[in-house]
Amino acid sequence: MQIAWKKELEIGNEMIDTQHRMLVLLLKKLDLALTSKMDQKIVMGIMLEIKKFTEFHFLSEENLMSELRYPGLADHERIHSELLGVLNVFIAKINRKQETPEDILPQIVSWVANHVVSEDLKIAEYVKNSSYRPIAEDCYALYFKRYE
Repeated sequence: MQIAWKKELEIGNEMIDTQHRMLVLLLKKLDLALTSKMDQKIVMGIMLEIKKFTEFHFLSEENLMSELRYPGLADHERIHSELLGVLNVFIAKINRKQETPEDILPQIVSWVANHVVSEDLKIAEYVKNSSYRPIAEDCYALYFKRYE
C-alpha cells in the first residue's frame, strides 16, 4: 500500500503538521509490519500506538482550536469522537478475528487523509485571518523542523 507524507496534507501549523507526519509514519510502520508478516502481537502493538497517538493528536488539535477561538470547535470535537469510535471498533473487530489489520489499514489511511483535507484545512484557513495566535507559536522553530 502506498503510504507517504504529501505536502498537500499540511495545514500551516507546524505542531499539527508534525503530528500529521508522525501519524502517517505510524501507518507506514503498520503497513511494513503487515507486509513483512510480523507477529500479531507486534501488529496489535502498532495498532495501539496509532490509537494512543491519534487520541493525543486530537486533543492537541482541539486545544489549538480552543486557543484560536475556532468557531467550528464543537463540530470538530464530534468528528474526532466519531473517528476514535471507528478506530475502537476496528481494533475490537481485529481482536475478535472478524477483520484483519490488512482489511482495515486502507480504511484508516483513507479517513486520515480525508479528515485532514476536508476538516483540518478549514482550521488553516481560519488561522490565516484570525487575530488569535496559538500559545507558544513563537517557539515552534526551536522544536519543529520545517520540511520544504
